[in-house]
Amino acid sequence: MPKLSRTPSPAVALCSTIALCLAATSAQALEISAGDYEPLPPDANALLLYLQHAQSSDFYQNGDKVSDRFKLKTDVSLLRYIHAFNVGDNVSVEPQFILPYGHLHASGDASALGQTTGVGDLILGVPVKWTLDTAHKDVVSIAPFVYLPTGSYDRDDALNLGENRWRLLLQAVYIHHFDEHWALDTAADVSWFSHNNDFGPAGVTQKQQARYEYQAHLSYKLSPQTRVAVGVGRIEGAQSTVAGADQDDRLGTTYVRGMLTQMLTPSVQVQVELGRDIQVEQGFKEQARLNLRLAKLF
Repeated sequence: MPKLSRTPSPAVALCSTIALCLAATSAQALEISAGDYEPLPPDANALLLYLQHAQSSDFYQNGDKVSDRFKLKTDVSLLRYIHAFNVGDNVSVEPQFILPYGHLHASGDASALGQTTGVGDLILGVPVKWTLDTAHKDVVSIAPFVYLPTGSYDRDDALNLGENRWRLLLQAVYIHHFDEHWALDTAADVSWFSHNNDFGPAGVTQKQQARYEYQAHLSYKLSPQTRVAVGVGRIEGAQSTVAGADQDDRLGTTYVRGMLTQMLTPSVQVQVELGRDIQVEQGFKEQARLNLRLAKLF
C-alpha cells in the first residue's frame, strides 16, 4: 500500500476549509435567539419549522480576502420537536430533536465546488432550565446536544450537509430580566468532534480542535405578543488537521442579528431574523442572512 503524504493536496486542503466553514453556519452551530431558553409550560410540546437563507461572495484565509467572487448560497430548513416536563418547582427539562435538510450551491470562483441537496446530521438535545428566585425570574440553563453522523455525505464532494463524524455541543445560557420589558440573553458553547476517517477524495483522516461560540441578545417586549431584539456573536477555534497536516484554518467570525417575534395566536408564533457577518478570519463571509421560524405550541 502506498504511504500517504502528510501534506494534503490543494484540493484536499480546500475541502477542509469548505467543510469547516459550512460547519460554522447557524444550522450546524445552534445559534440561539432572544427568548429561546425561556422555559415552556410543563407537559407542553412545541413543533418548530425553520427556513434559513444565506449568501456569500467574499472568501478569507488568515484574515485576508482572497476572492470577492467565491459565491455560496445556502438554503436550509430544520424541523424541531420539543417536549417539556418539570422535575421540581423551578426546574424544567426539554428533550428535543432537530433534523436539517438543505441545498448548497456554489458559483463564481467557487463553481467547481458544485451543489448538493440532502439531509443534515440528526441533533438530539436535553436542555435543563432553572428559573431563579430573582426579582424578575432570571433563567439559567445547561444544554447538551449530540450530533449523530446520519446526514448526507460523500467524500468526493466538497459540499456536504452531513459531517461524517460525531459531535458533542455543550451550551450554557443565562437570561437576565431587567424588568417586564427588557431582557439580556447570553450564551456560550463548546463543541468537540470525533475524527472523520473518510475525508476528501483520498479518504484521509480529518481531526478538529474544539470550537467555541459566544452570543448576546438584548430584547424588548413591545407587548406581551411582540418582541424585538438585536444580537452579536463570535465564533473561535476549530482548527483542523488533514492526514496529519495542520490546515492553519482557525475560525474567527463576528456576526450581528436583528429579530422580530410575534405571537399570532396564543399557541402560534412567527419569528423573522436578519443578519450578516461583520468580520471573518477564515472562510465565507455572509453578506446577508434571513431566518424564518414558525412555532406551534400544543
